[in-house]
Amino acid sequence: MENLIPTISKLQDVFAVVGSNESKVQLPQIIVVGSQSAGKSSVIEGIVGRDFLPRGSGIVTRRPLLIHLTHTPKDVEERGDFEDDWAQFEHLPNKCFTDFDQVRLEIEAETDRLTGKDRVCFYLLKFINFVFSI
Repeated sequence: MENLIPTISKLQDVFAVVGSNESKVQLPQIIVVGSQSAGKSSVIEGIVGRDFLPRGSGIVTRRPLLIHLTHTPKDVEERGDFEDDWAQFEHLPNKCFTDFDQVRLEIEAETDRLTGKDRVCFYLLKFINFVFSI
């Protein structure tokens, strides 16, 4: 049973790459949606039980975050030498973070890498030519 969620997560990743919706595996999911500064990060941190998301004024997150929570009992081999919670990132598969301030910094760094340091971004699917006539 402990291998079920990681296996399904890998399957979902494969389905996402190939664009298949037919074989989608449904697991319990929580989606947090709200306006700016509505407390979305606080809801997620409350569920996780750790403070690890970027904080500040204005638009801070700037992109969707996908978080997989995996319960790993203390007597399970996958836990290794970890006494407490840890985090891993897909883009750093061989690195484990036990300091959740470092998790926050890594989320900020990866967000800046993917979206740039600008706080306001516009993503358009097509070119729009604005013409103003007076």
